[in-house]
Amino acid sequence: MTSFTTHPTAIAPPHQGVQSKRLILTAIDKGGVGKSFFCVRLIEWLREVHRSFIAFDPDFNNSTLTRFYPEAQFLNIGHSENLDLIVEALDSTDVVLVDGVGAQQRVFLDWMEETDLLKVKASLGLSVTLVLILEEDKDTVFQAGEVARRVGSQAEWLVVKNYKQSQSLRIYQNSRAREDLLRIGAREIDLQKLSEHLTTILQLNSWTIPQALASNTLNLLDRQRLVEYSRELNRQLFDIQSILLP
Repeated sequence: MTSFTTHPTAIAPPHQGVQSKRLILTAIDKGGVGKSFFCVRLIEWLREVHRSFIAFDPDFNNSTLTRFYPEAQFLNIGHSENLDLIVEALDSTDVVLVDGVGAQQRVFLDWMEETDLLKVKASLGLSVTLVLILEEDKDTVFQAGEVARRVGSQAEWLVVKNYKQSQSLRIYQNSRAREDLLRIGAREIDLQKLSEHLTTILQLNSWTIPQALASNTLNLLDRQRLVEYSRELNRQLFDIQSILLP
């Protein structure tokens, strides 16, 4: 049987003697760009490196995250005070991950400004990473530039370049948004396209990749494709662990 384990020997240990927490929040408005797909992959990685976390799913209409990860907690963002649950969850875990919902990401940014979260995060022992999932699409690139200018260096940034629809991201690569993001220290990773028939298998069964590999229903080549896909993405996540872990 092909092993999924990636042997995370280079994972940094938690800081000793001081509270250290991480909030990871998607920060792109457009729906259908792969926010939940990436969040599921990130959950797989957090499990791989044995870090405690709590995940929130704010999308009641398309609850993809909860379907693949039933332990995720629904978050009603119709009332801004409910977002305080995100910070409260940090009392019992190291990492909080918040999936996105189309056309509602400004709710989270408004909440962070209202509570001065980004200004007081250091006193809370908290680090904040904002995730931008980008395709070959002018709208997502424009939104990325807008949120980067709004938040600036008050947070750390992860740009996920999603290649599910295109082999290049020239719009983003040549954009002012990218210049702004790199100037404030954004890290970039590539999310390669997963073959359609494997995506269908995962979707039909609501399987994470480790669940699919454990099912014994895949042929040898499909198993190897999933292993290699996860291995490459996990390698990139290990490389940027400093903005994903406390």
